[in-house]
Formats: sequence, structure tokens, C-alpha cells
Amino acid sequence: MSFYARAATAALATRQALDIPSSIYSMVSDELNELLNAGGISTLGTALAQVLPDGLTNNPMPDGKPWGKRNSTNTNYYLETPDTGVTRYYDFTVSKTRCAPDGVEIDCLLANNQFPGPTIEANWGDWIEVKVHNNLSDAGTAMHWHGILQKDAQWMDGVPGYTQCPIAPGEDYTYRFRADLYGTSWWHAHYSAQYGSGLVGPMVIYGPKNEQDDLDLGPVMLQDWFHTYYQEEVDGLFNEIPNAVVPRGDSNTINGKGSYPCSKTDKKCSDDMPMATFSFQSGRMHRLRLINPSSAATQKFTIDGHRFRVIATDFVEIEPYDTDVITLGVGQRSDVLVYGTGEPTDAVYMRAFRPTSCALSNGGEEVVAAVYYEDANRKHLPDSQPGPNAYNEYCGNDPLEDTVPTYPLEATEPSVTEIVPVQLKSNGSHLVWYMGGRTMRVDYNDPMLYDVNDGQFEFDFMRNVHNYGSNKTIRFVIENTGPQPHPMHLHGHNIQIIAEGECGDMGTIFRETMGGAGGPPQGNPNAGAVSKRESVDDLLSENSRIMGSGEAGETLGQFGTCWDGKVTNQKNPARRDVAQLMANSYIVLQWNQDNPGIWPLHCHIAWHLSAGFVWTVLERPEELVGKMPDVQQDTCAGWDKWSNNHRVGQIDSF
Repeated sequence: MSFYARAATAALATRQALDIPSSIYSMVSDELNELLNAGGISTLGTALAQVLPDGLTNNPMPDGKPWGKRNSTNTNYYLETPDTGVTRYYDFTVSKTRCAPDGVEIDCLLANNQFPGPTIEANWGDWIEVKVHNNLSDAGTAMHWHGILQKDAQWMDGVPGYTQCPIAPGEDYTYRFRADLYGTSWWHAHYSAQYGSGLVGPMVIYGPKNEQDDLDLGPVMLQDWFHTYYQEEVDGLFNEIPNAVVPRGDSNTINGKGSYPCSKTDKKCSDDMPMATFSFQSGRMHRLRLINPSSAATQKFTIDGHRFRVIATDFVEIEPYDTDVITLGVGQRSDVLVYGTGEPTDAVYMRAFRPTSCALSNGGEEVVAAVYYEDANRKHLPDSQPGPNAYNEYCGNDPLEDTVPTYPLEATEPSVTEIVPVQLKSNGSHLVWYMGGRTMRVDYNDPMLYDVNDGQFEFDFMRNVHNYGSNKTIRFVIENTGPQPHPMHLHGHNIQIIAEGECGDMGTIFRETMGGAGGPPQGNPNAGAVSKRESVDDLLSENSRIMGSGEAGETLGQFGTCWDGKVTNQKNPARRDVAQLMANSYIVLQWNQDNPGIWPLHCHIAWHLSAGFVWTVLERPEELVGKMPDVQQDTCAGWDKWSNNHRVGQIDSF
């Protein structure tokens, strides 16, 4: 039996039940045969896909729901999480194998031989336990649970060099964390750029619904795809100047399925790939959980002839609004409702398009899936036409004014403000990314959280650590000096997005007195010291330039700003865990320091992260001293043993 046959048969065998409408049941055997004989190795996007429930039913609490009467209008979910007393168990085996999601057979990294990987499901307040087995022979790995706050479990965030050592080849590691927010998210490898080779999967945390649906069709993962193994892409990126090769996406996928013309490649390829399919019912409301787990691409999502009601962005329920196109930066999610306006016999195309204005491409920008209504002929492809915004090249999200959380939180005056321009430039031999004149690199063998646990709060300059102490609120003005957008992700938090706009004159950011374009202030005697941001006096002690009068609450930093100071919806600004920073523009992010930890703030484009695009936030470190369980050291013992006897191929920052 082939690899694909084993994967598809295993997926089918583990299903407890198939919730498939009788009108399409006869098609199941055909779709299964396609899975058995081609490169589709996940049941997502097939007639075998599960219709999701309103919640998992084996741990009911008062009022018949595990979360009781809590909902997003009456509960501050950053401070209160239900205690269900239930743990959901998962077991992932990470392997390097051959796969062909779009027909081109290449080396892939997969969990349980699936792409996308297994779906994690839990109720809000459950504990999730995932045992990860590293079956790779030549590299470590680690898993990050995107958007989970990890309060009281900071060491489970899954970032090598930050919260753990990598899981060594042949070793296991068990993550245990709380489903502390609810909605739609994803998990992915956070070791180098591994997730770009397939090590990703969806995560659904069930919780209260402000807007009801009839059919929850579950995750719809919109992902760019590269025909080169991630390590080769990283190697090319870190060729010495002028030979650096920036990765370019080759195709696009929906739930791990696409179609690449074999005439354009010399690799083993099949032109006969199964298209992703979805089942709609006329006159009913469908929920789609859209996820962008791409390595680089902004995704534009449409369904021919249909509109969307947006009800959540990332892990935040919002006041619903309508649109005909969804824009997702890397890491972002949107939960949408789609009303079945078609006739029972209709079939239309679903489209995911990655604009070339947002990320470099070798072609293959669009992928389509088929949406079949209940009596449609599933033997025939749709003949519908794209809507007016299907190929929209705008890389930004919808206006901040449209994204209003249902639980309001005011943007208060910050304790500390950082001004951080972003640049890609040479470090003398290679192209790397700089934030505020600094780049970064982790040490796999020395996780920084372990040092904090031991009372060590100062780090090597290349870790780019900034200690914000016990300050209550932090504000970042991040300014993009280049032509490509950047999806900015902060671990351990949802972030308020209080302003965004264009920078008309970069001269407002860089000035000769500040050391030139992108450079740190000249003659700074503390250039190798950790940045500690507890007061304006601390900044003065670093000889940093102060913008303002020098009192707490003023704008601090060594660069200028093109932001005019205006806040969008101060009483209740947009919140999410990834914010799209546009080209030649600024974005203003703010968060409360309510989660002690050491958290990366980084661009979620995999290749940018590998090239140093990270700012390390050290938050309330005194509260972490002595809190880490001793068992955490076991992973470092295994990694130290392996890395002492093998070459670790870490040429990148992460």
C-alpha cells in the first residue's frame, strides 16, 4: 500500500462517525479513491471532512455548556477562563517524507503523515496535552500553539531558545497548556522555517457563539507552497551578498490541495490532483474558519457570487460586518458566516489568491476549490465567474473602524512607548532584518526563560532582549521602510491596533543625528547591553535619544515617527494576535503587561523571522523566578547530548 493510501486509510479508520448528508454519501468512495491514489493526505476539504459541533459534549457544566453563561459580551477572557477539569490528549509524530499537495512530489515535514496536520479540538477552559515525537534524523523541532496566551504555562509556548531547547532527533516532549481563549487558530513548527515544508495544522477551541450558524464546516487553510525543502530555501537566503536568494512561492493550496502544471517543473509530478471540495446547503448558514498558515503570502479569499459576514478576527469575536473578500496576512484568521444563496443544484468556485504585490512569487498565485450544493452534480466542475475583488492586490486588512470587539477594552495611556523602524540591510556579508537598528539570533542550547527562572535578566546583545519590568501598558510604533507588508505577531498576548497609516517621508524617521538610515546612535557606549525599559531614566542611561519631555508616558526612542498621534476607536480598538503592517507605513500596537514571560514580537513571514526580524519582550521577569517545573530541563539534556555529537544546521536566527 502506498504512503498516501496508508495516510488516507488511517484518517478514515480513526473517524468515530461520518457526518455526511445522504445526498452526497454516494460520492464518498470516489473522493476516498482520489485520496488513496494522489497527493491529498488530509480529509479536510473533502466529503469526508467533519461538520463541527457547537462544542465537545463530555464535560458539560451549568446551562448545558462547559463555559456556563460566559460569553464575549459579559466576560473578560484575558482575566477569566472556565475550569472544565478535562484534558484533551493528542500524539504527533514528526517525520520527513515525500508528499505532493499540488502534484509536485517533494520532501515534506509532516505530523502523523498528514498535510495539513491533525486538527486539535477542545472546549474553552480544557487542558490540551500533545506528545510530540521527533522522527527526524538530522534536525530538532518544536511546536508553537499560535495565539494561546500560555498564562501560568509560559514554558509551553514552543519556541526554541526562548522557552525550551529543541526536541532532539529520536526524543519526545509533551506540551500541556490551557485553552485560555476560544475560536479558530493553528499550530506549527517554530524551529527555523520548518512549517514551510508542511508542519502545520488547525486548532479549534469551542466557546460561546454570538452569531449562530447551521453548519460549521470547520477549518479552511489557505497556504502558499514551495517546491524546495525549507532548509534549501534558508541556505539560499543566507548566501553571501550578492548571491542571496529570497524564497518565492510556487503555488497555492486550500486545505493542502492544489494543482500545479507539470509542464513547468522537472520534478516528479501529477496533473491529476483532487480539488478541495466543500458541501453547502441551500437556505442555510455556513461557518468557515479561515486560516492563513503561509510562509510568506497574504491571502485573498472569495466565493463566487457569495458574501461573508465576519464574526471573529483571530481569537477575538467582533461586531459582525459584511464583505465579499477576506484578506489574511500570515498567521491571521477570520471566522465568517456564508448564507447558502444558491439553488440546490448549484456549484461555484471558492478562491484563494496571493497577490504578487504582497509577496514574491514564481507563479501559481490562485487555487480554487469546488463548493457543491446538496443536489449538484459533483462529477462536473463549477463554471462560475470570480467576483470583482477576487484578484484585489491590496495587502491590508479591512479598516480598523470595521473591526470592533464585542468585549470592549479601552486603549489607555501607555507606560512606555517604543518607536521601531524596520529595515532589510547588510550586516557586512549577509542580508538581515533590523528592528530599531538591531537584529537578533537565538541560542538553541540556552533558552532565555531558563535564565529568567534563575534570576538572570541580562542577555547577550544578539538576543535583542528589552526588559519592560512591571510597566502596565506598552505601546509600539512600528514603521515599515520597505515595499512589502509584514504580519506582526506578539506571543502571549492579543494586541490592540490603535492606528495605522502611510509614512509619506522617511526623513521623519531617520536623521543624520541619529546615526544615519537604520543605524543605532553613534558612539553609544552601551551598544552591547540589554535594553531595560523601566523608566525614562533607564533610557537616558543608555544615551538613547528621547522624543518628548522625558516624563513617563512620553514617546521614547532613538528614531522619529511619522504617526500623527491620532487613535482609531480609543474606547474599543481592534484586537488580534497578528497585525498587518503595510508597505511604507506605520502601525501602532499596544498591550497590557498582564502575562509575565519572555515573548518574541516578530514578523510571521518565515523567511523574515529566520533573518532576524524579532524584538524580544521581557515582561515582569521577577514573577517568573523559580516558577519553571524541573522537568523542563529534560528537553535540554536530550538536545545537549545530540548537539554535542552532531552538526546543528542553524545558519539562521531562529
